[in-house]
Amino acid sequence: MHDVRRWGPAAAVLTLLAGVFQGVQASPAVADVGCRKSSCSGEDPIQMGCDADAEILHQVTETDGSVAIRLVWSAQCQAVWAKVSRDLDTSPDYVYLTLWTTRDHDGGVENYDTAGLLADGVAGAYTKMQSWKTTSAKACWNDVHSQYDPAPMKYYITDPNTTGDKPIDLSLPVEHGRCTDWL
Repeated sequence: MHDVRRWGPAAAVLTLLAGVFQGVQASPAVADVGCRKSSCSGEDPIQMGCDADAEILHQVTETDGSVAIRLVWSAQCQAVWAKVSRDLDTSPDYVYLTLWTTRDHDGGVENYDTAGLLADGVAGAYTKMQSWKTTSAKACWNDVHSQYDPAPMKYYITDPNTTGDKPIDLSLPVEHGRCTDWL
């Protein structure tokens, strides 16, 4: 007869290993995407397959829930784009979606890509993509025009005659829309 005490520790280890491997599954195959990094700039995220692993980097929703904007990114494509959704009953009549980008986090020239004015009855839209590696980005909505930035970059001046070394914020107030943070 075999001694049960000899098999006790081995059986316990085998039971633990079986439990560990029971939860392990083969990882799904990585989706085929049609672009990566700079080759994604100006491309449609859905057509390129970049929406398969899309993550929301930042979202801003109006307090009444009428409009929500999202800055979205794909790790696989290394690209960002903007999305907007709106409540057709409570949102403003005019909703423009714009993805603003710049190469410099602290200023510089802002470029834009827009989904334009959402047509009557359209509850959502998204922009083309931009490479995440070469830019910082924010998503904005407004009710003025596709080239209108409701929250432009901060503009500061320092006037030693009136404020000493303390900078003065001369940025325009946020009006007619909202933006995500620059990321």
